[in-house]
Amino acid sequence: MDDSLLKLAKASSSQKKHELAAHMTGLLAVRDDATTSSEETKLLNSMLEGVYTSLGDDAKQEMSDKLADVSAMSSTLAAALANEEIPIAQAVLERSTSLSEADIVKLAQTKGQDFLLALAKRDHVSKDVTKILISRGDKDVKQTVACNLGAEIEMPEFEALVKDMPKQMGDRIRHLRKSNEELLEDLFKDDGEIAAGSELQRRPSKISPKAWVMGIKMGKTTLNKAVYQCSVEHNLFDVVALLSFFSGMQLKYVHNLMVRFDSTGIATICRATGLGAKEFQAICKERCKHLKFPESTGSKWLTNYHMLDDTDARRLLNLMKIKLKATERAEAA
Repeated sequence: MDDSLLKLAKASSSQKKHELAAHMTGLLAVRDDATTSSEETKLLNSMLEGVYTSLGDDAKQEMSDKLADVSAMSSTLAAALANEEIPIAQAVLERSTSLSEADIVKLAQTKGQDFLLALAKRDHVSKDVTKILISRGDKDVKQTVACNLGAEIEMPEFEALVKDMPKQMGDRIRHLRKSNEELLEDLFKDDGEIAAGSELQRRPSKISPKAWVMGIKMGKTTLNKAVYQCSVEHNLFDVVALLSFFSGMQLKYVHNLMVRFDSTGIATICRATGLGAKEFQAICKERCKHLKFPESTGSKWLTNYHMLDDTDARRLLNLMKIKLKATERAEAA
């Protein structure tokens, strides 16, 4: 694939441009994080940017739906889609990580309530964007911001929003936000400051974490099966390695959450990576043995796991990673 493809795209008829755009969208949709800076990925983005203005709404809708969750999409293309009418823009507004913070701020400052509501549903909403959404948003937007655990919000503003919500809902959101803030604070505490058990030890295993990962990527097994098997083999160390890989969290942080006396952090990672209740129960059983807790404690952890919302877990995981990256950048500066 080379620049001749881009020239062909620009010179093609309207129908051919649409067909070519659909083909290139499909190719870009299968890009992964490891290929976001490759020459092929850059060319795919460049081609789609070059023909974008000549595409019809159907082609743009397909592009938005297929690329909203693809990190390889360029910020330029994401911004173009986000500025379309809401049916086309919605998926990108709600989910795309390719949208730059500057573009998100501009959208929040200039667009209507449908756009603001979509932005309020993002897995992470920065403090600056949150302030704009609260200032410009209607009741639905404000309530969505308050319920979004991934939205960074000052406590006075949060409490003001909660007052307008039903008491039961407000109490639940208040409790979840407080628990999440405590968990985020604990990530940066020294080991001696956190109630936790001893370090996990690597045990002999029939299948290594690397082999499990390869099998999962090839579609021959699943993360659920891998975690369950490692758990029944009394190998929480390998469970940590698997959860670290599929959550994108550094191994040391996942390990620390696994040996803590509470279950909030490890439950969040398990739920965010799609683990089922059976698999989490197997983890709880082994955690209780390691921490020398009664089995009844594991049952309580499992009950709480059933109540944990997938979206809340994913948002908290993303917020953890954002906080950790920000801290690492600050330490490196």
